[in-house]
Amino acid sequence: MANSLLKPSLLRLFAQDLQNFTHNNTKIGLKLLSSLSQTPQSTNDRTLDYLVHTIGLPKDSALAAAKKTRLKPTADPDSVLALFNAYGFTPSHIASIFSKQSRLLLANPDTTLKPKLEFLSKNGISGNLLVNVICRDPYILCRSLDKQIVPCIDFLRNFFGSTDGVVLLFSAGGGTRVLETFSESMAPNIEVLRANGVLDSNIAKMLSLRPIALSRDVENFIDIVEKAKEIGLNPSSLMFIHGLCMISSMSKDKWLSKVHLFKSFGWSDEQFQSMFLKQPFFMKRSEEHLKRMLDFFMNKWDWTREDISKYAVLLNLSLEKRVIPRSSIVQHLISKGFIKRKSFGIALQRPEHEFLEKFVMKYLSKDPHLLEMYQEKKKMAI
Repeated sequence: MANSLLKPSLLRLFAQDLQNFTHNNTKIGLKLLSSLSQTPQSTNDRTLDYLVHTIGLPKDSALAAAKKTRLKPTADPDSVLALFNAYGFTPSHIASIFSKQSRLLLANPDTTLKPKLEFLSKNGISGNLLVNVICRDPYILCRSLDKQIVPCIDFLRNFFGSTDGVVLLFSAGGGTRVLETFSESMAPNIEVLRANGVLDSNIAKMLSLRPIALSRDVENFIDIVEKAKEIGLNPSSLMFIHGLCMISSMSKDKWLSKVHLFKSFGWSDEQFQSMFLKQPFFMKRSEEHLKRMLDFFMNKWDWTREDISKYAVLLNLSLEKRVIPRSSIVQHLISKGFIKRKSFGIALQRPEHEFLEKFVMKYLSKDPHLLEMYQEKKKMAI
């Protein structure tokens, strides 16, 4: 009972003290509240201001980057920029880098960034190539120098026999992916390929296309190589590498599920394997995509399995954006007697400018609305 009587009185006393405080210390109270509410925001404002006015990022890009990075009072981003300037990075290069990896602003330029730039430069990745590589993949500078960058570059230098091969690999668009996926399994897996007659030039291609496949457990990698040979791929050909990349890109269950899909459309193992040997890339598409493509070609256009195998590259195309708009035009031209049905595969396969030239513009004098019809079909696909 006594406690219940005390509580209201204590609350009244606290309220009275608070009122007196706010009347007599208005400025102090406002400053305290302002500092409590604005400290995180002011930190973020500093980051945003730096990204926009010092680095030169557009406001939208800067806002996105500021959500991932906040400059601390101890951060010295000017020293980071000075280091990049010293290595030949222009303001536009620097803006490109920090729009992708803004957290590099928080890195210590002397102990974290400079040793990585120095090591890359000493191994042939210097000057304009260094600038291009870092702009393309700034995440390199977020990787461990001792655990990833050094052992990977050493491995590549040993494989190629010099830094020249490393330079060529990193000059390619996806050449730096090997840094992301490097593992100690790469060297023994390369020996597995060599033992099976795969040329070093083709192994180098694999390092560029899909280095993650070479990072697999050795026993698992051997199984994939044997699977590629069972299908009929020739280890001495470049197609062996493409097939190996496709097989390694999915689980065994996923592979079998896609093979079963083709069988559900009447394909035999031999017919499937024959097409895969010529054009393995279709297997990277989703099961749903392949199902829709097979249904379109085999049920709507009455194509045989031989027809599809002949134009297997078409399975990689977009049904809505390319196949359907073009097929509508081809069907129209066939109905008018302008072309024969056998032209269908060629028409879908042609680059856009050639399709326009040979299957649209060529017949405008006979059918003035043909171009408009094609443009409408393409709009419907968007």
